[in-house]
Amino acid sequence: MPLVLAAVAFGLMILAHELGHFLVARVAGVGVRVFAMGFGPVLAGWRWHGTEYRLNLFPLGGYVRLAGEDLDEEAGSDAFRSKGVWVRIAVVAAGPAMNVLLSVLLAAAAASAYGLPRRATTEVAAVRPGWPAADAGIRPGDRIVAIDGVPLPDGQTMVRTIHRSAGKPLRLRVDRAGAQFEVTVTPRLDPRLGVGITGITPAVQRERLPLLWALLWGLQHTARSMREMVLGVARLVRSGDVLGELAGPVGAVRLLGDAAQAGFDSYLFTAAFLSVMIGLFNLLPLPALDGGRLSFLLVEALRRRAVDPRREGYVHLVGFALLLLLVLALTYRDILRWVGDRNF
Repeated sequence: MPLVLAAVAFGLMILAHELGHFLVARVAGVGVRVFAMGFGPVLAGWRWHGTEYRLNLFPLGGYVRLAGEDLDEEAGSDAFRSKGVWVRIAVVAAGPAMNVLLSVLLAAAAASAYGLPRRATTEVAAVRPGWPAADAGIRPGDRIVAIDGVPLPDGQTMVRTIHRSAGKPLRLRVDRAGAQFEVTVTPRLDPRLGVGITGITPAVQRERLPLLWALLWGLQHTARSMREMVLGVARLVRSGDVLGELAGPVGAVRLLGDAAQAGFDSYLFTAAFLSVMIGLFNLLPLPALDGGRLSFLLVEALRRRAVDPRREGYVHLVGFALLLLLVLALTYRDILRWVGDRNF
């Protein structure tokens, strides 16, 4: 089931992206010849209102073929290349914009339906196997009421006490369904975080937002995510390890599947994060991506003269081939990582 939910979310991101191009093209009077989900051989197809809709074999993306993009086709009044440059910019930019909008809606849905975590409680939501809390017999649903005889007023106090007690035995009073008992737990130092860890995840109190406030929060959350991604990419470029950190479609589906197992709210937030990531990735000024096409259009707007469309077509064709090779390489690496993690 988690993998099914992951595939649904990934398909929704692709659909939203291509729907952005489709809708703005239609509003601008540009004919849409093909609306396709996936690449490769056609599994199913139908024609409606002058557009051929296709479901293709390889679910690695999608595409919209506009009237007049084929240079051998006569450029009629509905041809993409016969429209003004700013209209064409709007059509191309609409795909990434729809991914950003989808991110806002998914984050807002999570905030409205499940609420935002506001404060930690002393209840144990999860226990990691092999860590001190699990070895001491603490279970999900238990409540830590005191540490070393001192009552705990809230979850933040519990977390702070554990974090600063690496290597120090702590006497925990545990409430389990009304019955209380004590266990001794020694937090283990986490070298990455530099704090003591017992392996428990505290439950959190959540606040569900009204729909309007949820939408506003979703907008702010998406804007913060975009900023963090841009800064993260800049750091990777400076470190020279961009390819090492990239993941392909299998990696994205796996991430969504893991999030779905953690809970539907986590699934929605992860889908929102990946949707805005897809939108930003497509804005990179690389051939075959929307950002590459926008670069040519912006040059045209500045020069007041179009780049030779055949030359631009060759650039995008080569870029698409290289991009497809990159996706296949990342997919192969993702599969190897998945198989390795599962210890087959």
